[in-house]
Amino acid sequence: MLEATVSNKINSYTSHFIRPEGTLLIVLLVVAFLPVLLVDIPAMADYPNHLARMSILMRAGTPEAHPYYEAAWAPYPNLAMDLVVPFAGRLIGIELASKLFYLVSQMLVVSGAMAVGAAAQGRVILSGFVASLFLYAMPFAFGFVNFEFGLGIVLWSIAVWIWLAERPLPLRLAIHAVFVVVLYISHLFALGLYGIVVGLYELSRWPDHIENWKRTILLVAGMAAPVVAVGALALAYGGKVGGEGTEWALSAKLLALVQVNGFSRYTSSAVTVVLVILSYLAVKHRMVAVSRVGCWIGFGLLCLFIVMPFRVADTAFVDGRVLLALILILPAFVTIKRPQDSRGTFLVALAFGAGLANSGIAIWAQLSCRSEYRALMTAFDAIPMGSRILTGQNGLPDDPPTNLLLYPMYNAAALAVVTRNALMPTLFTYPGKQPVRPRPEVANLTVPQGGPIPMSELEAYAAGASPPVEAAYAAHWTRDFDYLLVIAPERSPPRHGNLELIAEGKQFKFYRIRKLVDADRKSG
Repeated sequence: MLEATVSNKINSYTSHFIRPEGTLLIVLLVVAFLPVLLVDIPAMADYPNHLARMSILMRAGTPEAHPYYEAAWAPYPNLAMDLVVPFAGRLIGIELASKLFYLVSQMLVVSGAMAVGAAAQGRVILSGFVASLFLYAMPFAFGFVNFEFGLGIVLWSIAVWIWLAERPLPLRLAIHAVFVVVLYISHLFALGLYGIVVGLYELSRWPDHIENWKRTILLVAGMAAPVVAVGALALAYGGKVGGEGTEWALSAKLLALVQVNGFSRYTSSAVTVVLVILSYLAVKHRMVAVSRVGCWIGFGLLCLFIVMPFRVADTAFVDGRVLLALILILPAFVTIKRPQDSRGTFLVALAFGAGLANSGIAIWAQLSCRSEYRALMTAFDAIPMGSRILTGQNGLPDDPPTNLLLYPMYNAAALAVVTRNALMPTLFTYPGKQPVRPRPEVANLTVPQGGPIPMSELEAYAAGASPPVEAAYAAHWTRDFDYLLVIAPERSPPRHGNLELIAEGKQFKFYRIRKLVDADRKSG
């Protein structure tokens, strides 16, 4: 009986892909994964930092250990990539292992969204389309890899929770406990999203819970127990969650509303307009219906998005991540009845076109940044091992910048941490987030996280001005660093005669910092 039921469900899901909409979804998914497959190093703001950290962890404790950084393991709730990739890197190389982890994270998001759709209503097309469309949304395109992996696990865990809704309570709670542990290790915020969505799902079934209140008490206790246990163990062994910084920003919420493409604000805005039009037409012609569970989850996550700060525990884009989770989960509880006429064909064509255009821009962005990364890597190959590289920027260091194609260059100096054992002062080494720290002898030249320093400020520091605490590492940058990577360079040469241009691209200029003795010898 069970085998027949499973077989029928598999046949039902498979039949969806035989329809025209299913074929179009397969095309969209193939195109959506191409940006990662076409490049060696995915171009994202945080990715070079992650790649450098993986290299440091892989070599920790060996004769090839990094001279400037060391491992600092603790039960941090953000270790998915850190636990998997260094081990795999010893077998297949750190660059390939990191890219495969990112690709698996993308697959988890897409398949997880479709799994929720299958569990909720036996439909996967809409969930798959939305997941493929938002695969390069801002949080993902910015390189939040552990969060993306964790969110993929969240989607699968929600699907499993729904699938097991009528199963024996001990089985549900045992599987729930496993997911809690995996999600804690992967990303704490992902664990929070899982708890909130599962809680909203159970609240939507409140008549059943009132009728069987004893079972409900056991359910709530069983759901909370593994979370409390994991949290207590982590605290007992020195676990920590990031920093203490919290920031509310209305502008960030407005930006999150058009986050569908993290490489182009114009594309993101255009695709968002198309989605609004599609949603309006669907509602106007009564083609869409949302289930009671979907209303509970949608309203709950929307309220959370509104009240959630932009930055929590020194982790940014938190409210945008809530909205992204809402976007990926809600389609599973939505039913669309497409008109079988020219109107329906037009709506499908419009959605398909938006998906292709969105992924096409991501492909173009990756290929554009690939040439910049390659030029920079070639320049790094010519510098001595153990060099110290500072990153500056012309103009204001907006985070993210107005030109999102510039963002993947913000941490590009970290690529030299991998290939040349270099020091990069802003490599991610935040206690509570990353299990890596600078060695004591260079700690004064680093900060736990940061971005490029405006060139105007670097010029002021070189002239004797005192930097703020967060930029203290650059107080004597002409003495303490060997190279300067300038992002968004100006056409005119720098004011300092001790900067020697050795490589450049469209988005960067790479200088050697001549020490005073070198400059005096040349002038003499």
